[in-house]
Amino acid sequence: MAFPPADPHPSLVPFRPTARRTLTVFGGPVELVLVPDRKARSDVARADRPPFGRSPAARIVRDEAFWRGDGLALTPNRYPFAREHRILWTTLPARDPDFPLWSASADWADRSNGTALVNNIGAASTIARAHAHLLPERLPFLAALPDRRCVLDLVDLPPSAELVVKDAPFCLLGVRGPAAARAQTLLQLAEARLTPAWNVVLQDGTAWVFPRRVETPAPHFSHALGAAEVWGRWCYVDEGPFAAATAADLERALVAAGREPLR
Repeated sequence: MAFPPADPHPSLVPFRPTARRTLTVFGGPVELVLVPDRKARSDVARADRPPFGRSPAARIVRDEAFWRGDGLALTPNRYPFAREHRILWTTLPARDPDFPLWSASADWADRSNGTALVNNIGAASTIARAHAHLLPERLPFLAALPDRRCVLDLVDLPPSAELVVKDAPFCLLGVRGPAAARAQTLLQLAEARLTPAWNVVLQDGTAWVFPRRVETPAPHFSHALGAAEVWGRWCYVDEGPFAAATAADLERALVAAGREPLR
């Protein structure tokens, strides 16, 4: 299987937030960034978004891909929320990641010492086609939350994988193991998932799954909460809410957006 490159590409859009802040959320550090350029995105996830819309995925993959292989394509993110931000797509229409996309995303995060993020419709995605955000950086928030091994009769785990959960007031289930084992388990967890949507963060050899209760946890956070926020980077497009946000707001947003913790 061909894996996407981790080297920078000239088409990648620079990440230039207007302002940054840091807060401590559930004992872990998070970063708030003001990125007003992201207002220009079409089909932003919101309550009044229409039920159907022509997907731009085929055009983006056709016109902007700078790498292709094994049914996958790599493009820049025109509205980045991280440095050297790129997006890995399936080249054929699909709403959920298949094994090659999960495997390539996990492998890329491992090789780059970075992160892969996955959203879907109902959990902050603006485009329904399966894709992963590939970011050559890591954030400390998830590592700061304590976790423990768990035994759950949800899937048939590969021998090299294990399940872990974060000790947090919301559900954050982790799959730890080699890239292929994480990919295989994520495919099974997608079938086991009984919620409409989820966010997934792949970092430090673990895939963290955040099942969703609601997409936009207003009034605590007025945007669709996505994998970036679960990762530890909270994206704002307006200066007022960015400046006013408190750690308590973000804690309430995570609890409101997520499901109850696994026991």
